[in-house]
Amino acid sequence: MEKQIDLFKGEAMEEKLRSYFLNSGYYVARGVKYKFQDNEITDVDLYLYGRVSSLSRERINVDIKNKKSPKAFERILWAKGLQEVLKFDKCVVATSERKEVIRHYGLAHNTIILDGNFLRKLPDVSEERITEESLLIDLGQIKSYKEYKNKSWAIIHETSKSRVLNELDFSGFNSSSLTLRYFIKKCFDKQKKVLSMRMTYLHLSYCLLILDFILKDVAFNEPDLRRETLSDGFKYGNLGIDGINRTIEMAVQIAQSKTTFQEIKKSLETTETDILSEYFSKIEVSKKMFKWAVFFEALAFQKNLLNPVDLDPDLKSALAVMLDYSGVKRKDFFAL
Repeated sequence: MEKQIDLFKGEAMEEKLRSYFLNSGYYVARGVKYKFQDNEITDVDLYLYGRVSSLSRERINVDIKNKKSPKAFERILWAKGLQEVLKFDKCVVATSERKEVIRHYGLAHNTIILDGNFLRKLPDVSEERITEESLLIDLGQIKSYKEYKNKSWAIIHETSKSRVLNELDFSGFNSSSLTLRYFIKKCFDKQKKVLSMRMTYLHLSYCLLILDFILKDVAFNEPDLRRETLSDGFKYGNLGIDGINRTIEMAVQIAQSKTTFQEIKKSLETTETDILSEYFSKIEVSKKMFKWAVFFEALAFQKNLLNPVDLDPDLKSALAVMLDYSGVKRKDFFAL
């Protein structure tokens, strides 16, 4: 696990730029697959997410081509199109080209250009982090035979990671929290403990990032309304309680079932999400959400993995809430 693999030229540049943007204060995910209805369309080399204020967030796609023939004009068009499709705020093209005309063309189309002169000045990546390639190789060697129908951990991980692109909503959070729950429980397998813990930290960071995006829209709501909004979202997904009610009513009418609306509604009621809505609706927690996501991402890629018991109290608190939600005893987990 700790052994680093040799990177190709493009991969090394992606790691360097990830390090650069992390140091610039962004949350950064590398090699994020963009999918539509389970169809894989393309990869986003780097996905940047920033917390601008309580009300606004910044999302940026970065296209990286560190080749002899980078075709910079084409990459600008590609990156700009992807930005529009994903409804991102900005796009960046990193190219080994150094022609001034490339920069002018990027400027004309509101695309930030990081040219060869900029790229060659980037410092080497810290050896304290493992690379994306090292992580994926290890994940590819393990399969989930039961919960995920023989899929490798690499596929499970990539599917969950892709949600940070265009599923920053309650359905995205609920799906990601199930993946997180899976890896939390795998931490008790001694042979898979280290890799499971990395995945726990990383997928917790995805959950926190999605929640940070959701919370921007309820930042200034009254505490009760903020808690109610989160409670409905955690229980019923993007439809919310009103949408669920309409769906149940329609289903009962179409099926002409003897089962009543109230019976179906009662079967959907759950209190297990109450701990999430109580905790994440707190204004002091919402202010720290983005920072925690960044910290957990860093912990996941740290070569010398930090044990959960040694986490900062705030980080330990966020993890503990997800342990409770996952039905895992805090005492047992922090004793690992």
